Amino acid sequence: MMVLVAGAAIVASCSDSTKMNHEVRQTAQSERIGFVTYSEKATRADQTNSVNLYDFYKTFDVYAWKNANSQVQSVFNHIPVEYFTEDTVGNYVYKQSPAKPSIEWGDDWKTANNRKGWFYEEVRYWDKLATSYNFYAIAPYEVNPSPAIHIEDGQDNITIGSDSARYKVSTEKNLALVNDTITMGRKYYGFNKDYMLADKSETKYNIVTLTFHHILTKLNVKITLTDAYKGAQPFIIRDLKIAGLEDEAYFDYTTSMTTNGWSAKSDSTYDLHIDTDYFLKNVPDSIADTTQYSGYYWIQTLIFPQTLKCDTIGAQTTAQNSKYLYIEYAIGEEIFNAYYDLAYVFGSTMEASNNTYELKQGSEYTININVGPDPITFEAEAAKWADDIEISHDLD
Repeated sequence: MMVLVAGAAIVASCSDSTKMNHEVRQTAQSERIGFVTYSEKATRADQTNSVNLYDFYKTFDVYAWKNANSQVQSVFNHIPVEYFTEDTVGNYVYKQSPAKPSIEWGDDWKTANNRKGWFYEEVRYWDKLATSYNFYAIAPYEVNPSPAIHIEDGQDNITIGSDSARYKVSTEKNLALVNDTITMGRKYYGFNKDYMLADKSETKYNIVTLTFHHILTKLNVKITLTDAYKGAQPFIIRDLKIAGLEDEAYFDYTTSMTTNGWSAKSDSTYDLHIDTDYFLKNVPDSIADTTQYSGYYWIQTLIFPQTLKCDTIGAQTTAQNSKYLYIEYAIGEEIFNAYYDLAYVFGSTMEASNNTYELKQGSEYTININVGPDPITFEAEAAKWADDIEISHDLD
């Protein structure tokens, strides 16, 4: 018996309130343009369940314009903003010694906790005659973004790539693998590009509060041996594959941070594939790695949001044309394998009203594969003799 349980954890976002201050004169500190950030809260994490952007990225990229004297002027243009906990050189901001935040932002770091936070170079100041400001931000910060990003004043949000220059998501890390070994804990930090986009902010004369949203989809696969398995033979997972996922796309903000803004290339797909043997139970004495990997994660990675369509139901003996999950395991010398339609794994059927499943933007999904086939058991009884024949014969 093999049971697949797919769960979706959809994270909620926070919204910013726009604040205005019409005072003609402010203190020197409040006249500066400063930043505070939040990220969507990760759910069910073994790592810190955090709403702090700096747990994901220490630097983000900011763009901003103001409208003053009926003219639009750039305030920030591809400027890194970096998180500092000490008054020292940074990776992108104040990166040349002896530069450090206190040179522009004040030198009382030892006594003022508010000096620790997000800083940029060449301090900008609020223009009290400006009629509006528009702020845009994206993480991670890249000196030369690839693919290129684009934003202009007044747009809804930042565009990533284009029809002729798409992001290839198959280059992303699988955080479940550390030194080619699968791991147990849930992971959230350390991806190559966990693209996070901030809501457009029109803040004026206050600290600019930015809320960042994950705009990719997180997919996890966990395999657990059920308690029903009592055998003494080694139980080995030999192969796991999720096939046919969308690989190349560009991003253009549509209506919200949860609505899929990625446009995928229809003929570009890839597979998530792990074909290393891992023992779930009964590791032989001859094997150096004695870990029993039941309850471990095989996959923790980022994929594009996409819609799955159910073409087949139940276990299949051959691969389908649709996106599918394949698993192969061995008990002793005997091999078991099966293909499953990926939409079916998430609960879809072939009925018109329930034949698709949407892997949503900014959401996390976990497929729990519970393996433990039913053992072959025997009962025995003896059949009666077919006939009860008696023959009498007189001997001469």
